[in-house]
Amino acid sequence: MGYKPHMFVRLPLLAIGLWAVSLTAAETPAFSLRGRITAGTSKPSIRIVLENPKARNSVVSTVEADSDGNYEIPNLREREYRVVVWIDGKKQDRRDLHIVCRPGAMVAKDFNFGKSTPTLMIYFPADDPDFVEVAELIGDYPKEVLRDYEAAYGDYINGNIPRSVERLEKVAARAPGFYGVHARLGLIFQDSGCFDDSETEFSRASEISQRSVQPLLNLASVQIRAAGDDEDPEVRIEKALATITRALEIRSDSALAHCLAGSAYLKQGSVASAEKSLKTALQIDGRIGAARLMLASLYSRQQNWDLAVSHFNSYLEDHPEAPDRNVVREMRDEAERKLRAK
Repeated sequence: MGYKPHMFVRLPLLAIGLWAVSLTAAETPAFSLRGRITAGTSKPSIRIVLENPKARNSVVSTVEADSDGNYEIPNLREREYRVVVWIDGKKQDRRDLHIVCRPGAMVAKDFNFGKSTPTLMIYFPADDPDFVEVAELIGDYPKEVLRDYEAAYGDYINGNIPRSVERLEKVAARAPGFYGVHARLGLIFQDSGCFDDSETEFSRASEISQRSVQPLLNLASVQIRAAGDDEDPEVRIEKALATITRALEIRSDSALAHCLAGSAYLKQGSVASAEKSLKTALQIDGRIGAARLMLASLYSRQQNWDLAVSHFNSYLEDHPEAPDRNVVREMRDEAERKLRAK
């Protein structure tokens, strides 16, 4: 029967998701948790304590972050933890962590304890998984499959991400060609720091929806993001650029594809190629904020303060409600001071 899916809410690309299973701790391969603690101060002393929320005063692991706030905690076999962070000897508000990546995953999780985001957070806009070619979404699925897909949406909206993903996994097992399920799982896994799982799902979504550019853009985005946590980041970046090339073969005028290419080239150190791709993205869509910010940052590093100020101002004008507005304004003000001092 034909199926008209719910229109899920839109999500940012560089964002996180989960997987719920009924395995016991003994049956679950160990997870590793890796990320960065930011505190709004320079070179703080940071200690991270993981506790079992189901047992009083039960410390599972204690690690010290390096001088940049980076940390790694291996051999975690539970899925729920309480995170307690001490910064320069002062206890911060606790955070709850629910790991729902697939077993054995490397989980990426950052925590910010500063009053504001201390650095630019580049987000890439993403169309919802259900906004694709209509033909890709129509399928002859049993009623219970469609019912579970709708129920997964309800769980997602209600904040029960583990249950939502559990339902989606079951739907994927019964209807492996259901595009929306794999695309949705990809976004949720990405949002959860489960980058390998996210890459698997976006790749599958692209195989199913070969006429759609969106799963390729999402795939490239997670490959770029994962490069920052990879032992061999160059391999991830090359994969991302290959994915972007495929996307541009489908839609050469995709501003997001050119923007992602710029981000990949920056991570690769190919500044001229990055500048060219980011300029192309802005020529296609002048309001794509990620491209604007990356260009502004690039020009700041080159001490081309005039162009840096111009791009910072354009971003602030185009995105008056942006959550990173204060950080951008501070960077703009600093660039203006450097420009006046020339």
